Amino acid sequence: MSEGRKSKPRVRPTRPIGLSQDGAPTKVNPLPEPHEDGWFIAAPLSNRLYQKSALGKPIDGGIVVSEEELMFCHWHRHLPLPEGWVDERLEENPDFAHKVVAYDVVRNAGDKVVPVDGEWLRWARESHPSKSEPVASVRWARTGDELNISELFDWTREISAKGMMNEIAIVDDEMDVTMYRLSIINPTGNVKPASKDDHPMLGVEHLSRKFLRDDELDWINGISNPVTNLFDELNNRGLLVRPGFKYGCRWRVYSTPVDVDHAPWLMQMEDDSPKNWEGVCLSVRLAEGVNKGWVIALDRDGWNFLLISRHLPGR
Repeated sequence: MSEGRKSKPRVRPTRPIGLSQDGAPTKVNPLPEPHEDGWFIAAPLSNRLYQKSALGKPIDGGIVVSEEELMFCHWHRHLPLPEGWVDERLEENPDFAHKVVAYDVVRNAGDKVVPVDGEWLRWARESHPSKSEPVASVRWARTGDELNISELFDWTREISAKGMMNEIAIVDDEMDVTMYRLSIINPTGNVKPASKDDHPMLGVEHLSRKFLRDDELDWINGISNPVTNLFDELNNRGLLVRPGFKYGCRWRVYSTPVDVDHAPWLMQMEDDSPKNWEGVCLSVRLAEGVNKGWVIALDRDGWNFLLISRHLPGR
């Protein structure tokens, strides 16, 4: 029987409801009040929450916070909750707990995260929304949520064009959060492109001869389909592709000959990509475990490449 590692398992947060006594103010903070745009917190507490932590939207006499900001203030700023408030939120939205846990993790690293139009904009901890532009747009989802690669690609392209990063907090059924960062990359290599008549790096040598794969043979024979079209694109970029079966993907993609360096990417085509975030987690974890990036290839007026990688908040 394996002894396993001797280190103790990490303590998983439970985030109870109720004010902590650690660092609690002498006078209990006032209850937030309902507001048409969220929940109102009056001055002077509101001044400290907004100026130091960028929590809430300033209005006359205080700030208005969203429900996720309100929960964050309850857990970390000694703000009491109205009686039965959490039960009411859970009745309205079964995903309420997952949403506020995601927000807590994204913000608890010290960065400032502000809800705007259904998404969260993130500022670095030393910045403030009143003085600078955000560095990232953040979304959240549950592990079983359907994955819309096309929509994620459009979102990534839109946000990156503004000079920001795309980040997603995925909440599992243990209320643990895994963060991912999405980016559009331009993979290139220095492998001499193969031609229909000259392709010494294609195939694999066995039994004193070359064995060519079906995708290589189809490309050589001029058969046009999504696979050979992508094969051609990667070949023209100076990249070399090899089967990715051992890594749960279509191809390992090399920027050098196989005997020079390891493949920096594992590539999947859009039609073969996972259907939910559980599949993404498996693919990204496997890829990064062997020091590779996990890439989805999409044909949008030409081939585009979406890299999904793990992201640790605060780093």
